Amino acid sequence: MDTPNGAQTAPLIEWLVLVIVVSAVFSVGMVPSPDQEVQLEVTHISGTIELSTQSSLDAFGLGDHDLYTALATVEMDSHGVISQNCTDCGTSPAGVHINGTVIITNLTGGLFGVGRIEGELSITHLSEYIAEGLISRQWLTIDWDAGDLSEHWEVLIVHDPPRWSPENRARAALISVEGGQESRTGPWLFVETLLDETLTSQGCLPDSSRCRGFPSSDVDLRTTRDQRRTPLGIQHPNPWLLLEGEPSTNATPTRMQDIRGLTELGEETDSAARWCDNADEAIVAAESWETHGYEGVLIAPLSTWLEALALPSPTFSPVSGVWTEVETDQRGCSSLVDESGDLRLGISLTSD
Repeated sequence: MDTPNGAQTAPLIEWLVLVIVVSAVFSVGMVPSPDQEVQLEVTHISGTIELSTQSSLDAFGLGDHDLYTALATVEMDSHGVISQNCTDCGTSPAGVHINGTVIITNLTGGLFGVGRIEGELSITHLSEYIAEGLISRQWLTIDWDAGDLSEHWEVLIVHDPPRWSPENRARAALISVEGGQESRTGPWLFVETLLDETLTSQGCLPDSSRCRGFPSSDVDLRTTRDQRRTPLGIQHPNPWLLLEGEPSTNATPTRMQDIRGLTELGEETDSAARWCDNADEAIVAAESWETHGYEGVLIAPLSTWLEALALPSPTFSPVSGVWTEVETDQRGCSSLVDESGDLRLGISLTSD
């Protein structure tokens, strides 16, 4: 992932470090079979991920536990989806919904010494295409339901100009090697296609100190593919709205403070453009800063994994404008508006 001026990886991106590894083998677009006649899609994934980096532990709220011990076992289903009730879309956003169980075992250390956690993980990724291969907006919803560790993320990315991402564009992330394909740059990744069109994927998490390639591996996933099915209709994410009213206190918001690393902040500003995906809660804290964009900088978590398996990934290029954080009792919302006052990025977090 490229970040401006070496900014620290934000918790949302730490979430994506693990979540996108799990979801990377689910192609939002259809994967053609060798004879180019049958269109395939991913229907199920199973396997294990060793949580060998601090980011992977932080993704599930396990930052106080020891490294190199925890093991996440995943069993997840996938289905193509289409949004049917977006009120301001020119075309119906389409993508993928992934859901299933994640069981984390071998936990040591931590405040409570918990040895096992079981949770439900749900991921929805939608893209709005304004023309063939051109994406204007993307939505990402991540729901992690695991008791006190539960979190719900909503992300909106607005591409202006639209992002060019054709389904079948040539991929440069992998090179052919004996037995399969291997990542050209970034964390080591090896993908093998079996005779029944099953994919096996092995690889390293970013910043892993012990994983350097075969036979060492943090990730060992097996993916089932089948013929393309009719997409399921789903509820569209809540729209992002400009909030009215003033905060009830002079407190500085803290719930989203680590997300600030997504862009370079400047001086505080009195901007009143406060955005959130829920307008029914009283504001208890709010603050805004000027931001500075950097030409060529791209935030793209685990792009190698996503490029490897033809998955259009959520990416964002920071722009100059205003970064605002709004906080209610249960929710934190961060937004980035450009110099024209248009919303370019929205991120919300709801947790207990």
